[in-house]
Amino acid sequence: MFDRLTLALALLADARAAFSPLAALAGLSGLGLVLLAVLGVAILPGRLRMPLVLAGAALLALAALWQAAEAKGAHDAYARDAARAIAAERTRAEKAETIVRNDRAQADRDLADARAQATKLKDLTDALAHDPRRTGVCLDRDLSRRLRSL
Repeated sequence: MFDRLTLALALLADARAAFSPLAALAGLSGLGLVLLAVLGVAILPGRLRMPLVLAGAALLALAALWQAAEAKGAHDAYARDAARAIAAERTRAEKAETIVRNDRAQADRDLADARAQATKLKDLTDALAHDPRRTGVCLDRDLSRRLRSL
């Protein structure tokens, strides 16, 4: 239901953008002149009927051409806006892809650094675990006593 209402409102907005009140007024005026000439056969003199029909037909043709130009202009404006929106979306997508690519590369570098540090730490702990001097005396007894007394 909501989609149909949205579609109907969008259609009305598009129709309003393509509608020309001036063309409608000219078309109604032309139709009025033609009807006046046709319905006024008994009242109007013969020399006025043909110019009224010609003027009405000219106004109807002018109104049709004006309305067609107005609709074409609205269509072109919508097409230009859509092209701009598509171009902006493509630019945004390219920027987002660049950011993702850079983040992925940074994450790969961070992972490699973390693995290298883990390997280095493992090598150090292995070296300490197998070092025969790890339980040895660092200082002689006299210096150790003096350090403890500080």
